[in-house]
Amino acid sequence: MDKGPGFYCLQGNDLLHAPNFVKRGGGDLYKEEKDNYIYPIGGFYWFDTESEARIFFGLPELQINTEEGYPYA
Repeated sequence: MDKGPGFYCLQGNDLLHAPNFVKRGGGDLYKEEKDNYIYPIGGFYWFDTESEARIFFGLPELQINTEEGYPYA
């Protein structure tokens, strides 16, 4: 299942997702201001879908396990 819009950051092999805001020492990020930022900011970018973020970061698409009904990469 796609996590939807939000700020995404790749840390190691982990794709971090923050749908509404990111609290960080160098300045906080808010979805209401997403179009005013110059990315990347602290490694974060805004994407409208998790799929877009996965493509950007070169990660595999999520697949749905049809037997179990949950996503996996």
